[in-house]
Amino acid sequence: MDAPDVSVYGMLLPALEQSIMAAVLVDENDSVRYFNPAAERLWGYARGEVLGRNMRPLLPKALQAVHGSYMRSNREGGEPRAVGMNRDLLVERKDGRQLWVSFSLSKIDLSGRIHYLAFARDVSAEVARSEQNRLLLLAVNHTERPLFVVDGERRIVQINRAFSELFGYAAGEAVGCLPSELLASPHTDAETLARVRSKAWGTEGFNEEILARSKDGRDMWVKASVNPIFDEDSGQLRNQVIVMSDITEARRIRDFERDVLEALTSNLSFIGLGNFICQRIEAIAPGVLVSMFRVVGRRLRHWAAPSFQASYVAGWEGVEIGEGVAGYGTCAHRGEPVMLADIKAEPLRSAYCGRTPPAGCRACMVYPAKRRDGSVIGVFALYLRQGAPQDAYLRRIADISMYLCALAIEREESRQRLDELVHHDALTGLPNRNSLYRYTNDLLASGVEQEIAFFCIGLVRFKDVNNTLGYRVGDQMLVEIVNRLRSRLSGGAFLARLEGSTFVLVVSECSPARAAQVASLLLQVISEPVGIAGVLLDLSACIGVSHYPDEGCRDRDGLLQNAKSAMDQVKASGGGGCLFFSQGMNELARERLLLGTALRRAIAGTGLRLEYQPQVRLDGGGLHGVEALARWHDPEFGEVPPGRFIALAEEIGEIEAVGQWALREACRQLAVWRGQGVHVPVVSVNLSPRSFCSRALADAVAGLLREHALAGERLTIEITESAAMVLTPEMLETVHCIRALGVGLSVDDFGTGFSSLSNLASLPVTEVKIDRSFIDKCLEESRLRALVTAVIGIGRSLDLTVVAEGVETGEQCELLRRQRCPVVQGYLFARPLRPQDVPPWVERFGRAPAAADAAGRPGTGGMPV
Repeated sequence: MDAPDVSVYGMLLPALEQSIMAAVLVDENDSVRYFNPAAERLWGYARGEVLGRNMRPLLPKALQAVHGSYMRSNREGGEPRAVGMNRDLLVERKDGRQLWVSFSLSKIDLSGRIHYLAFARDVSAEVARSEQNRLLLLAVNHTERPLFVVDGERRIVQINRAFSELFGYAAGEAVGCLPSELLASPHTDAETLARVRSKAWGTEGFNEEILARSKDGRDMWVKASVNPIFDEDSGQLRNQVIVMSDITEARRIRDFERDVLEALTSNLSFIGLGNFICQRIEAIAPGVLVSMFRVVGRRLRHWAAPSFQASYVAGWEGVEIGEGVAGYGTCAHRGEPVMLADIKAEPLRSAYCGRTPPAGCRACMVYPAKRRDGSVIGVFALYLRQGAPQDAYLRRIADISMYLCALAIEREESRQRLDELVHHDALTGLPNRNSLYRYTNDLLASGVEQEIAFFCIGLVRFKDVNNTLGYRVGDQMLVEIVNRLRSRLSGGAFLARLEGSTFVLVVSECSPARAAQVASLLLQVISEPVGIAGVLLDLSACIGVSHYPDEGCRDRDGLLQNAKSAMDQVKASGGGGCLFFSQGMNELARERLLLGTALRRAIAGTGLRLEYQPQVRLDGGGLHGVEALARWHDPEFGEVPPGRFIALAEEIGEIEAVGQWALREACRQLAVWRGQGVHVPVVSVNLSPRSFCSRALADAVAGLLREHALAGERLTIEITESAAMVLTPEMLETVHCIRALGVGLSVDDFGTGFSSLSNLASLPVTEVKIDRSFIDKCLEESRLRALVTAVIGIGRSLDLTVVAEGVETGEQCELLRRQRCPVVQGYLFARPLRPQDVPPWVERFGRAPAAADAAGRPGTGGMPV
């Protein structure tokens, strides 16, 4: 090697002084011969501190102790191996701060002496960046989420280890490929791929779920998060980092939940829905078999198990749940999951009672399905075949399935309740009209020739129970009667509630003779007393019977209508009993319909009128008052008897309107008589018990008294004894309000209702009326005579006015006078009078000589009859 020209170095020194790189010249004795300003800045030493001294302080600490031997040992062929090489070393400045320095060493011959010129550059920032990149790449390579990086040409330039593990590709196989070519599945949605391509090189990141395929051909759902990387200088998009996660299991569970929820809103039957849920679970969890049971009461009821043998499922039907009853019963009893890791070895295995689990199943996981209130309504079991994992994925399926099974069972319960509401009566649980029609249609369309009896059953005076004791008591009575009928009726009997207190019984294979026996049984059962709310009540029934194929009627509506017509005929007679339909009843039903329409017109217009029957005092011969009696003359039907149209008003719900009209008319007429100078002390008006259900009755009475300037004592309201004895607290309050106005309260038909004296004494009663049935036969029957005497005595003891009705003969009047009955009423004194006939009657009665004596000896004094 030729010796360098020393003059050249002389020219280079000024350049080295200005160099940004540190330059250090060391002689063969390791003494520093040159130290430029850049070196001063790098090491922090002044030039004077290092020139002529050993280079050791400038070296890394690891080399300071051995630098001489190191330099000598590394010489091969007369020079160190480091000559001509670049090397990064960690050096320490004078101030103790460490920094990475890149060294380049050159050998120089100066005047026959060997020197070494070292150039050094601070590369700490570069080393730090390199270390950061190394650590970042290490982190990326060891993260659990697969990722890859693509370049500007959309080709893969980097993958991490998780990517290789998920998809099976090594870096050499993936780098340089387009992601769509490497990862797309033949089943990947083309629209999704196109959407990803269009968004991939935008300025914003995005997420996308896509179906991908691994190297071994396995399809999987992944969620790709695409993140753009921009060049710091140009701002141009340089790379894309795509971070992926395997969502196959989550996607399967989500699709499973969606499919089951859609099935819940479909027309699938409950059994079909259960089978569908089982099959979907088995599809997303290979190696698992599913069975489901409802819990009804305390027993298991089969729901679905499509992959099980029927004999295995049937063995659990009806088994009572409880602790230790295998997995099913124990889970339902505890209300919490039961895990059987090894069915054959579990203590609960003995409870299988010989039932062999499905072949190949070694473990079982049983979960409860619960209502919102926490009660168990079902259980479902996941049987695991050999090798099936009991992992978090399966537990997630179970958690979702518990919720979905509960929804399915609750939906079925709601459907059953709705079916009950549509086809059954809510109060009694009996089939309703819709069910009756369906049953009758099926029976008549069966093609089997058979005799069928139709019974229409109505409870007599049941409205009085509702009006007096309230609807709650009425409902209890209906339920009690229905329960009795259910327990007494035999097979082949279909009982339905038509409406209110009307029922229909259909009995197949029933001859007319047997129909009569069934009707007799019905009357007997219904007439048995019922004790409710501390009151012993008894009812009677009106029963109409139609028979198929008699009477020539062969359709459902005709047969049911015929039975109802017969029942209406019994009801119109005023009592209970049974009647078989005859053709003439249709005419009666038609007439009753027309009559009801006419009655409503009469109430709304001027078709009704009042007649007044005088009530005479026996103790003084004066006029006690008059009783207002409703009368109706219709242009078409003529004079309609009161017993008929009052009962009809009850039936069609117009009885309250009749009572309100009678009150208004009686008060108005009393004011008219007063204006005419005719003294009528009091007028009595009979009201239905239903009128007392209205709290407005007292206000209405008070308003009428004010309107016509009448004292309350001028008005008496009559109520039947049987109704008075069953007044509710609310109705009694209304009665007391009326009495507070001074209005009298009369108990009509006293003695026919079998009331107790304690009840009578507790009522604000001012008057009792002895029923005409007692007066009519009191002369012939001593027991009736004794009863009349007793009633008069009771009235006198309780300071009540006693009025005897139906007095028609002088002998009856004489008997009552001897018993000191204060007031009498009947044809002996006067028939009911028209309003205009009352003043002349009062005048003649007042002029009659010895009126009081005449009252005791009828026929004298010209008293009108």
